[in-house]
Amino acid sequence: MLSNKSCIICEIHSNQLEHFSLAERHGLKAILDIYPITEGHILILSRSHASHLEQLSAQEHTELFQFAHQIGKRMFDVMDDVSDYTLVVNNGRDAGQHIPHVHIHLIPRRKGDSLRFYWRFMTRFINPLGGKKRVQQLVEWQRRWRMHGNYTDGAER
Repeated sequence: MLSNKSCIICEIHSNQLEHFSLAERHGLKAILDIYPITEGHILILSRSHASHLEQLSAQEHTELFQFAHQIGKRMFDVMDDVSDYTLVVNNGRDAGQHIPHVHIHLIPRRKGDSLRFYWRFMTRFINPLGGKKRVQQLVEWQRRWRMHGNYTDGAER
């Protein structure tokens, strides 16, 4: 795994930074976004420190999207009010990438949430949920995922 000591995602991979882990597979991680656009917003993290999809090996690129596919399918079991999800990849700074490390956003969608979704999308860093309340929600969402099993290197427990 290529890493960068000043990269938040690399710090998460090396467990130097506290995070809300949901699953791991082939060195890839699924974690909860600490500034969620909707409840249960998930990040799928590449194992290599690269800012653009094109910098990943073909194998890692494939594994990343396969893992996102599996997590997306599980989302419907874990959160029964979710009807769809939005998948987003900000491929580089000019595309809106805040952390220069490849990651995929899986954002749960619920019927009728469009106005709230776009408002949170535009204001997520300036208007986040309150600190303590946000952490409580993240703990609860992580608990829900773990109740449905946990992927570790491809095996569900």
